[in-house]
Amino acid sequence: MKGIVDLKEVFRYGAFSLPAVNYMLLEENLSKECREILCVLKLAWKGNFKEAVQRIDKVLRSCKSEAAKYFLLANKLAFLKYTGKVDMNLYRYLKRNLPKMSKSIRDTVIVTLINFEASGIKPLRKVRVWKNNYRKSTLSFLYLSLARRKANSGRLSEAAHDYIQAYRLSREIPHPTCIVSSLNDLAWDIKEKHPRLAHVLSQRAIFWLGYYREEPGNLFGALDTLFVMEKDMNSPFIHSTAHIIVSLPVPEDYLSLFKKAKKFVLDYTRSIYPNTSQLRRYIKRVAWKGKSLSSKGISDILKGKTKMIRADTIRRLLTSDVDAWARFPVWNEWIKMEIELKFKELPEKLKEFPFHQRQILFLSTYMAFLDREFLSRKERLKKAYTLLEDIESFADFMAKDHRTMEFVVSMVKAHPFIEGRKEAVKKALERMKRRKLERFTLKYIEMKESDRKLLDRFLRNYGRYYGVRFGIRLKGPDVVREFAKKYHLKIQPLFAAFWCEEDGRVRRRLERILRHMVLYNLIEIAILFVMVEK
Repeated sequence: MKGIVDLKEVFRYGAFSLPAVNYMLLEENLSKECREILCVLKLAWKGNFKEAVQRIDKVLRSCKSEAAKYFLLANKLAFLKYTGKVDMNLYRYLKRNLPKMSKSIRDTVIVTLINFEASGIKPLRKVRVWKNNYRKSTLSFLYLSLARRKANSGRLSEAAHDYIQAYRLSREIPHPTCIVSSLNDLAWDIKEKHPRLAHVLSQRAIFWLGYYREEPGNLFGALDTLFVMEKDMNSPFIHSTAHIIVSLPVPEDYLSLFKKAKKFVLDYTRSIYPNTSQLRRYIKRVAWKGKSLSSKGISDILKGKTKMIRADTIRRLLTSDVDAWARFPVWNEWIKMEIELKFKELPEKLKEFPFHQRQILFLSTYMAFLDREFLSRKERLKKAYTLLEDIESFADFMAKDHRTMEFVVSMVKAHPFIEGRKEAVKKALERMKRRKLERFTLKYIEMKESDRKLLDRFLRNYGRYYGVRFGIRLKGPDVVREFAKKYHLKIQPLFAAFWCEEDGRVRRRLERILRHMVLYNLIEIAILFVMVEK
């Protein structure tokens, strides 16, 4: 590998090229310059922009390639902006030297400069878009940067056109960062004038975020956008968004969002609440008129004689409309009632799906959930799975807990982030024929929960990289090939999923898990012997 130009496939997919980068970093013939650039990119993809800038400064001291130098400086300009620093001198330097750059590097730098201008910087003269035949990945980000620049100057209609072009092109590549950013930025820009459309776009951005990313990283702002919109709309679904926010690694810039989200996280098991003065004020203002509660009961609550209020009492006091500013006990019970209402509709809907499809819905939902301790015990998980054939029995079993009820609701329609993760893992599950899926599931249930989670991530990544071409042929352990053959899966997406794991110890544990999944049990061995005899 000679230089930065040879990394064009990495630039094409952005952070989505992580497995190819991990694989290349283990190659002995990778030049020191390329190795350093890849390490810088990995830091940025994780959101470690300060550390990435420090590494760029270190690399630049010994960098001999002009192309690599300009590429690193352009990234430094972007990374500094993400940390809240504006380096106008570096911006002017890059802009002045555009004619000296090779075409491939100049295209990348132009996009960075336009994006820099879109953040509110007002130079005397804006960067001119060169009349070149841009690569699709560069063109998608060019449209995104132009859209941001136009939106910043109040030209929303023109900006919307460029956002749509950025989304369309980035979907064809695919380039997840541009896909999510184009939808999220457009949603944010139009939320005042078109709140309903903005909400739909924001949800779609979160779907693709869940589909392509295990952790949001530098795209965490998309969750912030959805949270703000759902709060403004008094949407009951904000509790799901809040739960996802607090369940993921939160970048430092979004710690205030984390604190806000915690207030909306549901307490599924709470059945009694302290009668606080704030709760009494809310009840007096909104929730008690015309409700089936004795005058003495209401009086005791409002005077503070009743020290603790039961959940069913709060439910009887609720009106049909509860806003997001309600006291937590009122909010908590309202959301639980919403879950119950949705759950009642589900048995009939699930009956419409063939049994095999129900199995895939159940398993893909379990493999997509962030928090599933309520169902993870082997006996409980196996019981729920085996009851899928009899929907009434399945519904009775899952109706005992609000968490399991919400799980069933998510089988049909989950939060967009979870729905994206479901769609990714389905790419693997739907390739398994019914008998293969049965064998896979039975072995899967018998595993430790920590091993299940690693296998879940592996199969989600398989779905994410299905159909993606890196320009290099990935290789890996033989057990990955055996797993592909046993469960009728494609080998290259599996190797990509394998190399998504950066820690060698995790990859070795994954090999052990895959070995468990491909080993024949006694029944399968007996069947094979019969087949051989025949």
